[in-house]
Amino acid sequence: VRQLTGNPNQEQIERLWLLLCLVVVAFPTGKTFFKYFVSFLQTNLTASGKSLQYVQWCMDNSNRAQAAPRKLPPSSVEIAAMKRLGTIVCRFFFLDGRTKAIDVHPCDTAQDSVSKLADKIGLQSLDGWALFESGPNRESHIQGHHYLYDIISSWEIEQNLATKTSQTKVSPAKNLTPKRPAGASDNRFIFKKRLFRNTREIPGDPVEVSLLFAQAVHSVVRCDDLPVSEKVALQLAGLQAQVALGEPQP
Repeated sequence: VRQLTGNPNQEQIERLWLLLCLVVVAFPTGKTFFKYFVSFLQTNLTASGKSLQYVQWCMDNSNRAQAAPRKLPPSSVEIAAMKRLGTIVCRFFFLDGRTKAIDVHPCDTAQDSVSKLADKIGLQSLDGWALFESGPNRESHIQGHHYLYDIISSWEIEQNLATKTSQTKVSPAKNLTPKRPAGASDNRFIFKKRLFRNTREIPGDPVEVSLLFAQAVHSVVRCDDLPVSEKVALQLAGLQAQVALGEPQP
């Protein structure tokens, strides 16, 4: 704030406003500082060009409710999005092979994104559904209160560390091509059921039934994550054949 006050360098001003935009969505403004900060923003509404857009962004997002501050620094993708005052469009994968892309705000948590996805695909109940992050060597559940931008930042940090490690291990005396380290593009968000409360009841929502069937095929047939008896395997095979070929002809 002090560096923005009376600064004659326009390039520095725009960079400082960009930094302030990143800070506003990363840390909730405290009660003591909030009134002073809003007053400072109001006095800068006379700015011009890009600076005015940054001021307006700070005004619009300074009063957002955040349960906790972000834990990781912004990724290069977030910085690029913030420069154009936009959000990151994230692609979410379903186990039936479909994908959906939605805009994710810097303050959006995993639970917020689950709600957006449910609205987009017409899923009636969110009970038990969650987001997972999947990488080359892992798949883990994302807790509902975690920020997706922190997850994206962690992917980039892992990629940078893997790149440095691979460069260190390659001897300059040997003409070897190092293996490509796993990058952020190798990670993805997966939407699937995590908790099954009523295992003996078939949901009345056809969207949920379709997703559960795809998850069963994925877990039992493709990944062999869930060992099943021969009877259950035959039942699942029959359901697969019914879905693929349709109802049997008399």
